[in-house]
Amino acid sequence: MPDATEQKPETRTADDIKRDPRIAAAVARVNDAITEAKEFAGEITLGVSRDRIRDVANAFKNEGFNYLVDLSGVDYSKYPGWSGPRFAVSYTLYSFRKNNRVRLKVGTDDGTPIPSVTSVWKTANWHERETFDMMGIRFDGHPNLERILMWDGFNGHPLRKDFPVRGIDTGARIYPEVFPEGGGPKAGSTGKDVKDVNLYKGDWPHYGMWPVAEIAARAKTGGQPPAPELANVVAETAKPTEEAPWHDPEMPMPERLDLAKAGSLKDKLFAAMAQTDCTACGWDCEGYAAALDSGETKDVTLCVPGEAETEAKLRELMAAAGKL
Repeated sequence: MPDATEQKPETRTADDIKRDPRIAAAVARVNDAITEAKEFAGEITLGVSRDRIRDVANAFKNEGFNYLVDLSGVDYSKYPGWSGPRFAVSYTLYSFRKNNRVRLKVGTDDGTPIPSVTSVWKTANWHERETFDMMGIRFDGHPNLERILMWDGFNGHPLRKDFPVRGIDTGARIYPEVFPEGGGPKAGSTGKDVKDVNLYKGDWPHYGMWPVAEIAARAKTGGQPPAPELANVVAETAKPTEEAPWHDPEMPMPERLDLAKAGSLKDKLFAAMAQTDCTACGWDCEGYAAALDSGETKDVTLCVPGEAETEAKLRELMAAAGKL
């Protein structure tokens, strides 16, 4: 049995924590921006003024905390007895040199953005996008604050405490400007046949398959193809259907995925198509694969063979890609 006379470790004051040798040098640079200091199980958490988070981030990075382990949002709206701001953003930092961690915490409300720290840690880019996507917290100064898990037309932010577990059924179609209510797929402003808009191997034969809404929008700006966008293409396709009843006439179509977001996979598959003499879609994949070495076609995106491709051919392509 524990000794009843054993004393518990003494709780340190906020000033004591800020003088901790693990963080003292960084805190000294921005002490006026630190609003609170707490410690639990040896882990230090510092509250930071919202408008000073970038200054504090720079101070800690300059003192050796150069690894942003994680950045995530918290919704306190249903936390018992909570009286502070509804949201908080938590930044977990790590110093390889000191083998120490510290957590920074910034509070904000629903309509007030937090300064982005992408200029301090480039890896914050995707972290902030995911926090915006899931929680609706905005980051001022982010270079491209768009959804990264959910598709662009998704209604709401799924990790908020007030978001319905089964989602929000609005009855709206994805990209209504291209698929208007009351009718089937329309060519929209592209002026092309529906078939060409859906598959789109027309005016931009070397840029692959893009979401029809992007095509319609870009057709108004001189025909320039959309810029490649990195995201989780599986999640953004699966999420809209995962809560649907089994009998709903809705099914994700992998051949319509925006695989421009899939990174290096497009290069491997293109090369695999060239090596296996794939001619399902009629594209010059062999020429593209050969050009990969020169780096001239890295902006070219992947065309995924559609119904004409057999399962055997797909298996052959994936096997070849896996060997690259």
